[in-house]
Order: sequence, then C-alpha cells, then structure tokens
Amino acid sequence: MEFDYMLKVAEEIGIVKDNPRLLVIVSHSFVEMMVKTLLDHHIPGMQLKNHNQRLEKLKKESVIDDFQFKLYNWFRELRNDAVHNPIFRLKESDFEKLYGLVKKEQLGVNNFHSFSIKLISELWNKNLEVLGAAYLGKHC
Repeated sequence: MEFDYMLKVAEEIGIVKDNPRLLVIVSHSFVEMMVKTLLDHHIPGMQLKNHNQRLEKLKKESVIDDFQFKLYNWFRELRNDAVHNPIFRLKESDFEKLYGLVKKEQLGVNNFHSFSIKLISELWNKNLEVLGAAYLGKHC
C-alpha cells in the first residue's frame, strides 16, 4: 500500500516535471508536509513558525540526521528562490551546495525531476512507520 502512495506522489510531481519552478514548489510541498507530520508526531504540541525551525528542531531531537538536514535545508532555500523570485530559472549552480553530499551524477537541471522524487522517497522511507500511519489511510 505504501508503494501505491509513493506512485501517486510521483504522478503528482510528473504533472509539473517540465516546469522547474512548479517542480520545486510541488516537490517541496510534499517534503514540508512530511516534516510537519514528523514534528507533530515526535514533539506533540510544538508550534513552530516555519519550515526552517521545524527542520532545526527535528535535527536537534535526532529525528533527522545531519545529512537529511543539509539536504532538506538546501531544498528549502531552493523553494524560497522559486517562490520569491519573479524570474526563476533552475541552474546547474543551484546544486553546488550538494557537491560532496550527493553523487554528482544525481544532480543537475536535467536530473531534478528524478532527484526530487528521491528526496521525497528518502524522507518517506526513513520514517515509514510514522508517515505511513498518517497518510496511507487518508490517501490510499
């Protein structure tokens, strides 16, 4: 059943795969939704203003590790660029912060569609028990 959910997520992302701005925004929305769910599960009642604060709290509480924090914080910054810049173009240089963290052949403008699915899948798979309980009954 969890495979069906991730297929549905990939289908949603596929709708916008040819528009980098929308691909960043839609992909990031799934990450942000899962991060909020993880925070609600691990630290009930914690109300934080923004996604950055949630990431920092989850890292501090060892819900996500340093690798995940760096990856999802990079994605948060990219999403902010996509949302707040009137002219947004995804560029090869946008991936430089991930060099050494992620295999270079997985990065780049031409690989971003598959990379965004990997970002989401990585978070989902590492937290399947919590996220599956929260989403599978509602969406599958």
